[in-house]
Amino acid sequence: MKIMKFEGSSMREAVAKVKAELGDQAVIVSTRQIRRGLLGTACEISAAIDNDDDDVGPTRGFGSAYAAQNSSTKEPPAYEKPHDKSNEKSQLQAELEVERVVSPLRGELKSLRALVRAATADSRGTAELRNEVAALRKLIEQLVTPPPTAPAQPVFSTQLTAPSHARAIMLVGPTGVGKTTTIAKLAARAALIDGKRVSLITLDNYRVGGVDQIRTFAELIGVPLRVLESPAELTNAIDDEDDLTLIDTAGRSPRDVGAIRELANIVANLPEIETHLVCAAASSATSIEELANRYRALKPQRLLFTKVDEVDEAPELSRAPARLSLPITWVTTGQSVPEDLEEPTTARVQELAASGLGLVRSSRTNAA
Repeated sequence: MKIMKFEGSSMREAVAKVKAELGDQAVIVSTRQIRRGLLGTACEISAAIDNDDDDVGPTRGFGSAYAAQNSSTKEPPAYEKPHDKSNEKSQLQAELEVERVVSPLRGELKSLRALVRAATADSRGTAELRNEVAALRKLIEQLVTPPPTAPAQPVFSTQLTAPSHARAIMLVGPTGVGKTTTIAKLAARAALIDGKRVSLITLDNYRVGGVDQIRTFAELIGVPLRVLESPAELTNAIDDEDDLTLIDTAGRSPRDVGAIRELANIVANLPEIETHLVCAAASSATSIEELANRYRALKPQRLLFTKVDEVDEAPELSRAPARLSLPITWVTTGQSVPEDLEEPTTARVQELAASGLGLVRSSRTNAA
């Protein structure tokens, strides 16, 4: 193997000398910058090529001494033992390409450093030069050592909110969560504001006073009410001429899985019914998960959060939809019928999740 050194004012010139002297089969061993004169610099390349003949031909620089030292030795030194030269050549060529890009930047960086030291009078100009030096240094670091690829972030495909266009809506959830009051708000808005033909159905004959409460609401709003004794009566209870049918259900104990399963068997044959799982805004993630599991047989399609006015923040409004793959259609913000009912946007849900109705209360107080 013959090793030679070549110098050039640029990396391109030095590489051209290597090819002219040793041909395309030359292997780049190392590259470095050397000083020429007081301020000048040059590029030096150490290149090598294998000799097929036993006789060692003329060489330059330290390559001649190397050839004389090893011409009488048949076995090459340990570091020259046969190895995969194609991989070494590819690696050295890659390093040479990086050096070709980085070398001009290093020269510019050196010049900028000199200007920074000299520009002591103009502090603003000095700051700009320093920023440019820092940007160049960062660019060089990125060229030499590319940053690792950042891991992909999870993306939730479930919408945070979604409107409801169903003609029959059934609310399910625990006792005391506000299903009946929410039914009244939905009925009043649809009948009195939107002018729709609305009817109410209740299955809440299990709770004492449940029927009386919804009957009072129905009379005040002026809509018909049907009281069913069992879920089986749902099959013939929905009137096709109604624009909207709202179905109230009884809150059940977690142990009363039989009643939920019975209702689920009926609803499975009534695809026009859209089921909304009703949760209090103060509910924790654990309690919402338990509710979702309890009513899983009914296959809810939406979430409905109540009593937002009773909490300072409701983080589950923005977390539960993605976790359960159920968007929010409505939230209730007080006891007034039908005013305290919202069909929120995504931005509004995020606002309520972060601060409840705090921003609204504070703005009203300041206005007063």
